Amino acid sequence: MNIDPISSKRLYQSVMGQVISLITSGELKTGEKLPPERELAERFAVSRASIREAFRALEIIGLIEVRPGGGTYITDLNINPFLTTLSPLFVRQANREQDLLEFRRLIETEAARIAAEKQLPQSLADLRQAISEMELAVERNEPNLGSAADILFHQAIFRCSDNYVLIKAAECVSCLMENSVRLNRAKIIKDAEQARLLLEQHHRILAAIESGQGAEAVQAMLAHLRFAQASVQLTDAETIANAGFAAGHDDLAAAGAAAEL
Repeated sequence: MNIDPISSKRLYQSVMGQVISLITSGELKTGEKLPPERELAERFAVSRASIREAFRALEIIGLIEVRPGGGTYITDLNINPFLTTLSPLFVRQANREQDLLEFRRLIETEAARIAAEKQLPQSLADLRQAISEMELAVERNEPNLGSAADILFHQAIFRCSDNYVLIKAAECVSCLMENSVRLNRAKIIKDAEQARLLLEQHHRILAAIESGQGAEAVQAMLAHLRFAQASVQLTDAETIANAGFAAGHDDLAAAGAAAEL
């Protein structure tokens, strides 16, 4: 490795920059073990504390994995831990749920089409397993199990695409998508009939993918996501209307109390 000595006030950032450059240039490869902390400190001409700080930051953004007692390794890019930390800030912003559903509609329909065309056996098996778990969740009336299976189903579709960029794009928002699935199911499923309706939508998506019908897979996924979006919009509108009614009722009660005084 070609490493330049560091001279900067924020030493750990300079260390990070060089490590990232070594990764992007291919000099450091996925799965490769980095030299020990002491050796890196000497080669970078910084303290071991600066190396540790750089490693913490690199681990957060998903470029390295620090294995206690086992060393530090370059990983395939995985920024999920970083995004998981930020996702609560994202979803707190108004109307972002609808934005996310629109984004899902853009990339999941294409993922379903490619999955139907490529027919990867292991990923298809994962889809079938997720469907089986959804069926069990409906049978037992277990919403949490249903949400977990739903998430696995959509993740498996991206793996079915066998498209690295598409998979990574999905991973970039995976924690947000997981929150989206859970939130949408909580809003949509008011009874067992609606749970069965969602299950049937997933069955249609799987059937289209299994039969290798890309266009049908797109339409099945599109119908599912449009249903979710419309249901969420309706539920949100009802919530706002009910809140307005409650507020109006409280105002009338307050006015009545004031009149009595």
